[in-house]
Amino acid sequence: MAVSRVDPRTTKVTHTTRLRVRRGDGEGWPSGGFPGIAVGGGGVWAVDPAGSISRLDPRTGRVVATVRAEASTIAAGDAGVWFVNGSNNAVSRIDPRTNRVVRVIRTGGAPAGLAVTREAVWAGSTTGAFVFRIDPRTNAFRRIRVGGTSPAWLGANDDAVWVADVQGGVVIRLDPKTGAVVARVEVGPQPVDGTVAADGSAWFPLRGADQLVRIDPETNTVVERVPVGTTPFVVNEAFGDLWVPSYGGADVRRVRP
Repeated sequence: MAVSRVDPRTTKVTHTTRLRVRRGDGEGWPSGGFPGIAVGGGGVWAVDPAGSISRLDPRTGRVVATVRAEASTIAAGDAGVWFVNGSNNAVSRIDPRTNRVVRVIRTGGAPAGLAVTREAVWAGSTTGAFVFRIDPRTNAFRRIRVGGTSPAWLGANDDAVWVADVQGGVVIRLDPKTGAVVARVEVGPQPVDGTVAADGSAWFPLRGADQLVRIDPETNTVVERVPVGTTPFVVNEAFGDLWVPSYGGADVRRVRP
C-alpha cells in the first residue's frame, strides 16, 4: 500500500511512498477506503495498513516518523491531529511536536468520521443518533443528538457542521456553537465524508449514486450534482478544486467548484 502525491499543475503523480505493513497483515487497510490521509500540523499523516500512522514530509514525501496506534480514520486542522481508534471506540490526539499520542478520549458509541475546526473536533458515529463534540482546549466531550440512524461522516468549518446520515440519505446541518439542528437536507443514497469549500458550500459524495452534491448554505438545498467515479467515499478541497477518489476504482476525479 502507498500514498501518492499529485502535482496540481499537471495532475500527474510525482511521488509515491510505500507505507508500513506488519508481517502477516497482508494488504488489508484498516481504514477500508475511508479517510486515511490528513494534512496539518506541519505534516502529511497516513494510516498504515498496519494501523499505525506514518508522518510524511510534505516536500519530499519521506516518512519522518511513525506513531504507534490502531487507527482507522484521521483528520487534522487548526485544533491539531486526531484519529479514531476503532478497537476501543475512542478518539485520540497526536502532538505533532513529539509525534506521540497524548490523549485518548473514550466517547463510546462507534466513532467514524472526523472534522477539525478552530473551535472543536467533531466525530460522527455509525450507530445511534448522536455525534460527539470535543473541546480541544480541555479534551472534554459532549454527545449531541442529531437524529437519523448512522450520522457517521462530516464536513465542517467555523460557521456550520454538516453531518451525513448514510442510511437516511440526509445531510444534517448543526450550529457549531450550540449543536442545535438547523436543517435537514435530502441529498440521495448514502452520503459519506464531505468537506466545506472556501465559499461555504458543503460538498458530499453519494456512494450510492456515484455523484458529488453541493449544498448551498444560504438555502440549505442541493444546487448541483456532479458525476464522479465508482462509489466515491471522500472529497477534499485543495488548490481551489475538489478531489474525489473512487472507492471502487483506482482513479481520482478533480472537480472545479
